Amino acid sequence: MWDVNRALKVGANVYHVYIACVLAKLRELGMLKFGIIKEAAEATGRSVAQYVAAQGLSFGSVEEALEVLNAAFGFSDEIRLRAREDGVIEVMFHKNTCKICPRNVGGLELPGPACPNVGFVKGYLEGLGLVKLKEKFDVLNGEPPVKQQDGYCVISYQVLERGAGLEKAPIQILTPSAKAAPVKPTLS
Repeated sequence: MWDVNRALKVGANVYHVYIACVLAKLRELGMLKFGIIKEAAEATGRSVAQYVAAQGLSFGSVEEALEVLNAAFGFSDEIRLRAREDGVIEVMFHKNTCKICPRNVGGLELPGPACPNVGFVKGYLEGLGLVKLKEKFDVLNGEPPVKQQDGYCVISYQVLERGAGLEKAPIQILTPSAKAAPVKPTLS
C-alpha cells in the first residue's frame, strides 16, 4: 500500500515516485508481469545510453558508467559493483535508499519480481557498448532476478563479452556513490 512517508524517507523526488507508483499499480492491476517490466526497462536503458552518448559522454569502464548513471538519476544512495571470478558481475543497489522500488516506494504488496533495474542496467551498459550481459536467474526454478543480501538488492549478470578496448580491463568494485568522487554529468 502506498505510504508517502516511505517515499519521503528515502528522499525520492516526484519522478522517482511516478516510476515506482506506476509500476506498482500496473502490477497490482494484473497488467504488468516481470517479463514485460524487464524488456521495457532494458529498451529504456538502451535509449538512455543513446541519449548519454548524444550528449558527448563516453565511459572507459562499467564502473564509471554506473557511477554517472546513479549521479544523474539518483536511483539509490549507494550502488556497488562486484566482479566474481566466474565471470559474473553483481550490481547492488542499497535497498533502504532505492528511490524507484515498486515495493518500498510504490507500495506494491503482490509477491514476485518487479524491479526495473534488472533490465535497465543491462540495456544501459550494453547500449553504451561496454559489455554484453546475460541475466543470472531462473524464476521458473525459484531463482529470483534480485536477491536480498546484507541490505542490498543484488542483480547478477554473466559477462558474455567486453566492449572494444575493454577486453582485458578488470572490473573493479565500484565505490559507494556517496564516497566516490563527485561526478556532474550534464544529461539535460
